[in-house]
Amino acid sequence: MEIFATAEDYTARYGAAADEVRLNALLSDASAMLLSEYEAAYGLPYGKGQSAAFDRAAPAVACMLVNRVLNTPANMAGATQLSQGAGSITASVTYGSALGEMYVGKTARRLLGLDGSVRRVLRPIERGEL
Repeated sequence: MEIFATAEDYTARYGAAADEVRLNALLSDASAMLLSEYEAAYGLPYGKGQSAAFDRAAPAVACMLVNRVLNTPANMAGATQLSQGAGSITASVTYGSALGEMYVGKTARRLLGLDGSVRRVLRPIERGEL
């Protein structure tokens, strides 16, 4: 399987991760997710050089997906909001991806060139009509 980003790519973008074994596993998971997105959009297995936009953006997007997971506070898994109070002072924080899920959003799809601009048109000869 194609791995789109390395631990060095992640470190250059977001700094060193505390657990490099986990980082590498998550980068592999992110790459598998990107491959699935590519195959769903194009209906074909990924091949390097078939989509310049995908090839350019895949390392950055893979790192972005992993960063969402790694930045989820360990003791807050499953929470979407935290409120604390002491006397008359209160604080409230909502984490953008508090569930620690890896997902490909609209911005990532646009960067990858998978934002719906792919056209799958079969010509009569490809459909076997001739």
